[in-house]
Amino acid sequence: MADLSDIKIVELTWLDAHAENAWMDIEDLDQEPYTVKSIGWLMTDAKPDHVVLAQSMGGDGAVDGVLCVPVGMVVKIRIVLPTDFK
Repeated sequence: MADLSDIKIVELTWLDAHAENAWMDIEDLDQEPYTVKSIGWLMTDAKPDHVVLAQSMGGDGAVDGVLCVPVGMVVKIRIVLPTDFK
């Protein structure tokens, strides 16, 4: 089983790539970045040049719902504290 004692829960703020889903004039393209906040267990050193979060973690150390965000798209990482859940 993996050692999970040092794993932190974080809130990751990042800029998502997105698509426009309709025919439009080029000047009508959305000019604002699409900012996303995700929360999960921070998997340090899981993938080079990415911040990796796991949504769920099994008792055997297996993970699910893994999100890999390139570091160039990361705006902020904040450690989630137990008091945040009150």
